Amino acid sequence: MSEVYMHIALTNFYLLSVTGPKLPADMTSPDLEKTVTSKADVIDWLKRSLDAVKTARASLKSGDFQRKVKINGKDATVDGMYLRIIIHDNEHMGQLIAYARMNGIAPPWSKGGE
Repeated sequence: MSEVYMHIALTNFYLLSVTGPKLPADMTSPDLEKTVTSKADVIDWLKRSLDAVKTARASLKSGDFQRKVKINGKDATVDGMYLRIIIHDNEHMGQLIAYARMNGIAPPWSKGGE
């Protein structure tokens, strides 16, 4: 589970960096998804990434959303990058719900695991 949460956090930071903000100074290893495993550390990374996205998004002016950026050699917009962040996070939320249910854990909003 920690690898999925770390993947979400690191991808949030990466996709955000395409729009301008720098990657965190402590994002130094390509193996963080596998090496950061303690619950407290994983939660910290996830919260930091979500806070970074929220803060950066809140600081944008209306004209910033259509600014052109490049990702993997392709054209995109700042607005499109924020949409990618949302889609990516939601896809993995579904994955995590499936993992939980496979292990007999019902999400808190679910009635009796139905």
